[in-house]
Amino acid sequence: MMSGIKIRSAVLFIVYYLANMASVNAACVTPQCIETGNWRIGIAVGAGVKSNPLIGGDAIPLIVLPDIAYYGDNIYLDNAEVGYQWQQHDTYALDAFISINSEKAFFTFWHPSNVFLSSQSVLSEIGPSNDAPFNSRQISIDQVSSRRWAVDAGIRLHKRSNHAEWQFTLKTDVSNVHNGQQFDVAYRYRWQLADWHFTIAPTLSWKSSKLIDYYYGIDEQDNVFNAQYYHAQGGWQPSLALSASKAINPRWQWLMRSSVTLLHSGMTDSPLVAKKTIGTVFLGIGYVF
Repeated sequence: MMSGIKIRSAVLFIVYYLANMASVNAACVTPQCIETGNWRIGIAVGAGVKSNPLIGGDAIPLIVLPDIAYYGDNIYLDNAEVGYQWQQHDTYALDAFISINSEKAFFTFWHPSNVFLSSQSVLSEIGPSNDAPFNSRQISIDQVSSRRWAVDAGIRLHKRSNHAEWQFTLKTDVSNVHNGQQFDVAYRYRWQLADWHFTIAPTLSWKSSKLIDYYYGIDEQDNVFNAQYYHAQGGWQPSLALSASKAINPRWQWLMRSSVTLLHSGMTDSPLVAKKTIGTVFLGIGYVF
């Protein structure tokens, strides 16, 4: 293991683009490294948008995106995730963590997934519509009861090679909100072309029926007719992200990112859901203090 350096485990936030700075210890040569015992505070400013698949849900503008992280010998804080690194080696690592569930983000702007840049990203509205067919049963988020914030606890296994990493993440609700689970299999491959650093990251996520039904199901808690009730089902959601960064100087960096997530039918058949994809696009600059 590299002395004095920790590999950051949370990949849902803008730090993924900010971390490749010359101000980091020279021994840290990969984009997700951070020096042990140091705080990393960064900010990205630019133009971007995160799509909202819900009826009545506005697209979320991405203008100013902060990043706050600290990694000790074992304990770490990475934006909306707090964890403990049980094992940390060159080729593998094991973390336990607590984080805020991201599904609430589509029902309210003030959620960490909207304040910090998420790994879920959007494609342009240009081209064929990905809207679900019109359904007279469609319901706006303004017509249903408020969905609550949830806190997840989980474990994450990292398997690394020179330019790539596999991540296997299992998490469950510990706040007694939806009592569901989520399992993610993610792969990241990094390469450099001239002064640009690129990363491609496909992910496959399984979300349980309890998780999906709590946020996207319709039942007696909602102020709608019985005929509009819907029991949402769990399923698999694939996603693909592509990011690029280029250093301007030791603290400033150009940032670009785009990705898309395909939603499963157990979610898109809900009267609350209008689109079959979720995504984000962001272009801007990042600064590390």
